[in-house]
Amino acid sequence: MDNILNELTQSIGEDSLEQQVRALIQLLQQSTGLESAYFTRIDLSKGLQHIMYSLNTGQLQLTEGLTVDWNDTLCKRALEQNQFVTNDVAVRWGDSAAAAQLGINTYVSAPVQLSDGMLYGTVCAASTEKTVVSAGSATLLQLISRLIAMQVEREQLLQQLEQENRQFRNVALTDPLTGLGNRRALEQELQRTIANSQRNGSAVFVAYIDLDNFKLINDQYGHDAGDRFLLAISTKLKNDRREGDFIARIGGDEFVIFGLLTGNNTAQAAKKLRQQIFDSTCGSFDITDTVLHYGGASVGLAVAEAAEPASSLLKRADSEMYQQKKQRAASRNTAKR
Repeated sequence: MDNILNELTQSIGEDSLEQQVRALIQLLQQSTGLESAYFTRIDLSKGLQHIMYSLNTGQLQLTEGLTVDWNDTLCKRALEQNQFVTNDVAVRWGDSAAAAQLGINTYVSAPVQLSDGMLYGTVCAASTEKTVVSAGSATLLQLISRLIAMQVEREQLLQQLEQENRQFRNVALTDPLTGLGNRRALEQELQRTIANSQRNGSAVFVAYIDLDNFKLINDQYGHDAGDRFLLAISTKLKNDRREGDFIARIGGDEFVIFGLLTGNNTAQAAKKLRQQIFDSTCGSFDITDTVLHYGGASVGLAVAEAAEPASSLLKRADSEMYQQKKQRAASRNTAKR
């Protein structure tokens, strides 16, 4: 028993539920000497019991993945009658078709109940032989069931914390209106992309987009319409760009797209790409009770130079965008004369 308790102490440090349960049912089998030891999950809503992990050392084979009717199980009978150890199954529970078919004579089990009282599963051992189970083994069985319950709750807590951390990270890196990346996400991903491109020799582009006259849209149609316009632009940019391009909203009416530039002629490819992005911002957009005919945004595009930091590349793309804005304003003024 001392050796078993030493192994039990060591098993508590295992990382995963599966690792710990497998170690514990091995200890249970060694302690009881029964042919099979196993751990089950119970789905009360469907009335099913699933054998998750098992150890079989004799004639009786209770295999992992086996699913049985919960109402016909010895586990349910043991729980309802508070009878967790018996070596006369045929006499005590002769109405169990499954037990009769398997030829089970000796059976021990303990419920795995969580701290809120929920029945999570069972830990069991069984044999076709009629075997006397010691009081020490029965006590060990109860201890094992409590340890499994503690590990289940530990994993559930860790999963909950991980999910909440993912949600917090997503919130911290996401624009709440459009669902696109925000400035922080842009800076992180752009630095990573530039670092990768320097290793494999790819060219990185950054396109800076400013929605001209966006304030007039808000003033004329209202902020709700302005938000609908931003969402429509976001959707258009996402639909028109290649998979792998990163899109971020970094200000009220400012977006950035970056990715890898394809083509042998960098200057020509950059010019073509800038035009494609500009075209994505042109067209008719449904905003609340009207359709807005929008003439397009100012788009500046820059291609990363050798060993250029992300901040410098963004600044050059921003400068290019302002040059485009000036040229477009000049063209409109000329057209009015």
